[in-house]
Amino acid sequence: MITIPLISIKKQDIQYLVYPRVELITDCMSNKNGILEVLCMVMKGPEQLCPARFFNELSNDETYVIYRHILESLETKTTSTVSLNINTNFLNSHHVDMLLSEFGRSIIILELLETCSLQSTIQIQNRLNEIRENPKVHIWLDDFGSARSNFDVLSELNFDGVKMSKELFWDLYENDKILLKYLIKMIKRKSSTIVIEGVDSFDRYIFCKEQRCMMQGYFFNEIRNSAVC
Repeated sequence: MITIPLISIKKQDIQYLVYPRVELITDCMSNKNGILEVLCMVMKGPEQLCPARFFNELSNDETYVIYRHILESLETKTTSTVSLNINTNFLNSHHVDMLLSEFGRSIIILELLETCSLQSTIQIQNRLNEIRENPKVHIWLDDFGSARSNFDVLSELNFDGVKMSKELFWDLYENDKILLKYLIKMIKRKSSTIVIEGVDSFDRYIFCKEQRCMMQGYFFNEIRNSAVC
């Protein structure tokens, strides 16, 4: 299993420990060439913090140091495509260009966090288009179906991939599969890739496989441990 060393960040004399880990995004149980999404657990002493809130409060320099540490570690351990969760503030900075120039991966995926508002996302539309001109970069919308990542964002902006939130997937899977299938088809018209989050059982895996979706979730935990070694 791939492990990434923790990194320490000091702010206002307070020490924070960031523990990066990877989750597999794949379209098949045996896929060894899946995408690795980097997620972080953040600790302040014995207290676990919300990662999105923590990163929102970091400077772009501090965020860059963490992402550089992660990519540097992964570059020696895997050739898989790597996905990073970022906010619009960091995306709009020159630090993104620095990361892309430093690492030789064929593709790096930048996922816009669900905490990014429609207004803040639209304000950097030109920047999104500029970054997407780089063949090494794909821009994804994270957590479609949550409070902020919704139809308004899809109607205003173009994304290379869209991730459907597990809450939306679980709700429609249990209560309205017809609507779920229609929604998947609609998203595919707007984006070349759709990822279903929260795939936690064989039945849900088969459903997503039949819809030709990529998947992420608890069901792939053990597969990840063997597939990305």
